[in-house]
Amino acid sequence: MPIMCAMPIPLLIIVVIATIGMFIWSRMKLKAGMAQNQDKTFGAVATRLGLSMEEGDPTTNLLYFFEKGGSYKRTLRASGQPYSHVTTFWLTDSVDRKEFIFTRVVRTTKTYGCFLELKMQQPVAPFEVVLRNPHQYITPPQDMSDRADLREMPSGNPAIDAQFIIRAVDPRVPPALVPALQILTQQLYVHIAGEGGQLWMNLTKMGLPYFSAAAEEYLLAFETAACSFEGMPLPARLAAPPPAVAQ
Repeated sequence: MPIMCAMPIPLLIIVVIATIGMFIWSRMKLKAGMAQNQDKTFGAVATRLGLSMEEGDPTTNLLYFFEKGGSYKRTLRASGQPYSHVTTFWLTDSVDRKEFIFTRVVRTTKTYGCFLELKMQQPVAPFEVVLRNPHQYITPPQDMSDRADLREMPSGNPAIDAQFIIRAVDPRVPPALVPALQILTQQLYVHIAGEGGQLWMNLTKMGLPYFSAAAEEYLLAFETAACSFEGMPLPARLAAPPPAVAQ
């Protein structure tokens, strides 16, 4: 007995047409969204921060960040000194795909990392800051989660302590972070870590859209933290970062 189609032909045609239509519509919407958010490409964000592109494709959109097809390695990097400290923003990701279908061997190896980094003129004792109650889908990785020498410490500011967890080894660090964290109270993605002569922020793929929308706020917070640790006057907000110079 022939197998009968469970769905009538006219209805099947309608479903196929609707599926194709939804695909075309989604692609058009994506293209329009990327066009409307050119200020969130890697190069545009670098320019907003006063950084110069050093490597990679500046048109890579951080609001719509996708893996490429096949095996690849991608590196984006920009640096400069928009305030008084050298700052670097970089992203690297890669995919190594090997598929041997007939021999039942399928292997996919992925790497990803994205950081905002600032070099300090004086060393700082190790610390790490995250939101106390982050959204489950945009929780940043804690680079020092396994450090037994770091423990939660109060900053002395009740509002800051209610919103952020500050883990440090030196009790002088949390109070010095208050001016910087006050800049980030409206942000849904927060990560600041420091040790030695460097401050950094670890950005997940889910965190990229939040950073690209408010990159200037994060940079100002980092500069404020550095100046506070070094006993320098806190920075005034830049009206507009200087244009990045192509390398």
